[in-house]
Amino acid sequence: MALPRMDIVIIGGSNTGLMNGIVLKRLGHNVHILEKNTQTTRSDLAAGITTHPAFEKFMEVHDKSQEPWSIVSPGLQFLNKDGGAKRKVEKALHMTSWGFIYHRLRANFDGLASEFCKGPPPVKEEGDGDVIFDEGKVATAVELVGEKVKVTYDDVSGEKTKENLSIMADFVIIANGANSSLRAKLFPGLEREYAGYVAFRGTVPESEVSEETKKVFDPRLSYYTYKNGYILLYIIPGQNGSLTPGSRRYNWVWYHPLPSTSPSFPQIMTDTHGTLHRNTLPAGTMSPTAWSTYTSLATTVMNPPFNEVIQKTSTPFITAISDIASPSALALSNKVLLAGEALNLVRPHLALSTTSSASQALLLESVFKGEIGIEEWERRVLYTAKTDSLKTNAFGTFLLYGFWTAAGWAVKLLGAVVMGMWPFRLFGGKKSG
Repeated sequence: MALPRMDIVIIGGSNTGLMNGIVLKRLGHNVHILEKNTQTTRSDLAAGITTHPAFEKFMEVHDKSQEPWSIVSPGLQFLNKDGGAKRKVEKALHMTSWGFIYHRLRANFDGLASEFCKGPPPVKEEGDGDVIFDEGKVATAVELVGEKVKVTYDDVSGEKTKENLSIMADFVIIANGANSSLRAKLFPGLEREYAGYVAFRGTVPESEVSEETKKVFDPRLSYYTYKNGYILLYIIPGQNGSLTPGSRRYNWVWYHPLPSTSPSFPQIMTDTHGTLHRNTLPAGTMSPTAWSTYTSLATTVMNPPFNEVIQKTSTPFITAISDIASPSALALSNKVLLAGEALNLVRPHLALSTTSSASQALLLESVFKGEIGIEEWERRVLYTAKTDSLKTNAFGTFLLYGFWTAAGWAVKLLGAVVMGMWPFRLFGGKKSG
């Protein structure tokens, strides 16, 4: 039996929060998203996304605009030092960008029109619940008050911050990312652990790339590996969402070992204003002097096509690769749920983050339809979170350091699958509440 209509608060209005919000809205629940960002539209973040079947299913079912949202690639290829293809794998892939997906989801959640979806579907159709996308709201606490959950937040949307406001909900989803302060309060002691390497990222307009390099890359996901490092690249929509050849972008990710104790680590993670960033240095803020070390390195270790796109990237950014995972996906008598990177931060090697969020949202749809229980939802998403992390770590470590270094992750993955992970907790621990 389907669950009765609820008032649901989602903390975090990025892609994870929006996917859950769309599902619940269309099941007739009232959904109020609290988003800390104060802007209605969001910057593109210069971040590409490769999707997998679960996300593609989500878009097929829940994207009522029915407009194209990706660039389809026939598969992937591994390049040699000269830039030739030494191996190809035929597997259809969908390439898109964070900004494209965010604005398309917004169109489906609250009817936001943008260059990414100029004709959004109706905000409310028969059977839909009411929705609010509430910007400039920073959630600070969640607590049980009788049968309800009280969400306390600050309003930073105006010139003066209004503190300690609150809203009551029947159910709360925490989807505010890997640095979630609410997760830290529910599960004290969890900290992000640096994996020992960084990911440089950047995009180059298709129009600025040489025809010779285009012929090498188009239209496949391309990899190049060398000792203790690798890089990949694929085509994504243009900055304003264009899918037209000639106006798209090449998106690349370069994984490079960099110990936290190395003087180079704080140098590259310090922006042009002198601020040291712990996890991500945003696009446009990287020190040209610090970056010049790596553009010089690229001329030595990269093959010609990859070196070209690195040299032509004007606003690279960097992420320090790290791990963090909640021991549980439910808290406060199962009335609070953690989703996306607030639940489990998966390293980006296999591009599973967006797809994992889509899987969780589709599975939550089954809960609210009465097809499975909420604890079964938790069991499945924790199992998938664990195996996704192990698969990703094995794959990324293999490309970076070789077979023997990756073998430990592979053995852990095998053990997780064989054991069936029941009962399951990511790193042990007890539920909160």
